[in-house]
Amino acid sequence: MLLACDIGNTNIKAGIFADERLTEFHFLPGITPLLGLIKKNKFRDIVISSVVPSKTKYLADNLHTLNLKPIIINNNSSFNLKIDYDSPETLGIDRICSAEGAYYLHSKEKELKKEQVIISIDLGTASTLNVVKYPRIFAGGIIAPGADLMFRSLKNDTAQLPNVSIEAYKNIIGRTTDESIASGVMHSASGLIVSAIKLIQTETKAKEVFIYITGGNFGNIKRFLNFEYVYEKGLVLYGINAIYKKNNGINPHS
Repeated sequence: MLLACDIGNTNIKAGIFADERLTEFHFLPGITPLLGLIKKNKFRDIVISSVVPSKTKYLADNLHTLNLKPIIINNNSSFNLKIDYDSPETLGIDRICSAEGAYYLHSKEKELKKEQVIISIDLGTASTLNVVKYPRIFAGGIIAPGADLMFRSLKNDTAQLPNVSIEAYKNIIGRTTDESIASGVMHSASGLIVSAIKLIQTETKAKEVFIYITGGNFGNIKRFLNFEYVYEKGLVLYGINAIYKKNNGINPHS
């Protein structure tokens, strides 16, 4: 069994793979429960994608005490996608893994063709859109504040606005300040995605766009999405598994 770990700014996603199958998915609040999961199982390998270096180091140090040596994906790893990015050293590993996951899932069904584009969307602390062009090229994308980050920013960086959550949302026209903030945040977050997809399709001249979505804010935003997509909670984990296989000389679809 392989354990794939996606360490984000807020939570950790962990998936157990048996060959190509994601057999278990765990949504964890921190390193301690992740270590508990690891101690209960005998994993062939533990592969980590992380955007929080301090958490990565803490996990790796604890694993070494258990005589386990994790594989940490970084910008020097080999990828199934060709990275066409002007500053590859600054490219977040989570974005690569998200795009790799989308490409892997799409390729299981059909080959990516010219004038087709894959977009992976991760709705987490930040909202990211990542573009994969023919022939399997990571072409860049968009990074924007996620819905929770917008709520916190309005609370922390203004003098009089209250602390609000998505539960305050009622309609596009807010009838209270709480409702107005919730409307602004949710329509900003979802409107960005809807608009960006159209602009990406125009810029790439793509005749078809295939969209894969993941992330903790999906449940809050999905009601506002008016396009076809595939939702996969383990999208980044599938990407981690595909990258692991690439670096071990295994065909991801074998």
